[in-house]
Amino acid sequence: MIITSVTPLTATFDFERDPLSYCFVRIETDVGRVGFGESCDSYGCTFANVLATVVDDALAPLLVGQELDSVERLSERMRLFTRRRLGDACLGPEARSACEIALWDLAGQEAGRSVSSLIGRVRDRAPIYASSVFLEEGPASWHLGLLQPLLDRGVTMVKVRVGPEWEADLATLSELRSILNHTVHLMVDGSEIFTLPTALEVAKRLADLGIMWFEEPLPQNERAGIEQLVQRSPVAIAYGEHLYGALDATEVMTRRQATVLQPDASTCGGIGEARRMASAAAYFGARVVPHVCAGPISLLANLHVVASTPVIRAIEYPYTLAPAWAAFAPGLDLGPESIVDGSIAVPDTPGLGAVLDLAAVAARPYRIPGTRVAGSRGGLPDRFVGDR
Repeated sequence: MIITSVTPLTATFDFERDPLSYCFVRIETDVGRVGFGESCDSYGCTFANVLATVVDDALAPLLVGQELDSVERLSERMRLFTRRRLGDACLGPEARSACEIALWDLAGQEAGRSVSSLIGRVRDRAPIYASSVFLEEGPASWHLGLLQPLLDRGVTMVKVRVGPEWEADLATLSELRSILNHTVHLMVDGSEIFTLPTALEVAKRLADLGIMWFEEPLPQNERAGIEQLVQRSPVAIAYGEHLYGALDATEVMTRRQATVLQPDASTCGGIGEARRMASAAAYFGARVVPHVCAGPISLLANLHVVASTPVIRAIEYPYTLAPAWAAFAPGLDLGPESIVDGSIAVPDTPGLGAVLDLAAVAARPYRIPGTRVAGSRGGLPDRFVGDR
């Protein structure tokens, strides 16, 4: 197959809680096959048009006219050309992710096999953890009501989010722990808002509640502080959605800056890079649980990572985003109703297993997000800049 076009597609989906944006990529070949990819900046895709411009200006010229003989070759072609110009973090690998995923989709279609089958499938179902909302949004009984449909389907891992008013949040968390079945494991996302002293205090309280891990308590670039936190925290510390590739993951593991690694194929550089990150983390005995917080193509890509990587045994499942999955990929069975015994099936159809609904994308034109920060009904503009 010869690649004939690479087209980014952006959209904004109006959820009840927050509008979130998406950046998809459509790659077409001379034999009429079409593959889809998705880029994520770790919470939807806030500035989707910025990533679309990277795809248009930097990556499409590197792919159009190339034979799709090897996804790895084309992925490395994109990386080598852009690493000194766009860097190996943030925009460069995020945009490459969408293209790499679309290339795998095409390769699977051409072979008549699913992406994970083409790579080497080790499981057909992916255990999930329910990724839920901020504790500040309601009392413990309200949170339990949100989670109950997933718990009823066998989900035994749940993550909630703590905000700047962490003492009140921990009181809600304590009550939630008391009314959840004792077999349900709880995790907490810190959303990069704390300083080291506060993160340590929160971690101590979380340990008393038996929390499985504390995710991103400090801003991602405060690596020295994170290193101290990992050494001193009584609960496991999770990072990874802002790590870009195996070299980044290996450095973090070597310096003991995480004990749970959370790669995301739609952020780190693609499916291949996410699998390499998982393998690097496994050497250090870290738990590996892919991050997911975007559209249906991103979810599918990460599901195929789970299905083809032995050391991964669970995946994030942001159930509040299911309306966008259904809108952009109708007929795809990935909503909460698809959960059986706490897991979802990895598609076994050729490629990723879905076709993006171009009309649904076009019907939701991208809007610049403005200054409101997504993440809670309060929408505090400074919620991610540190302690109060």
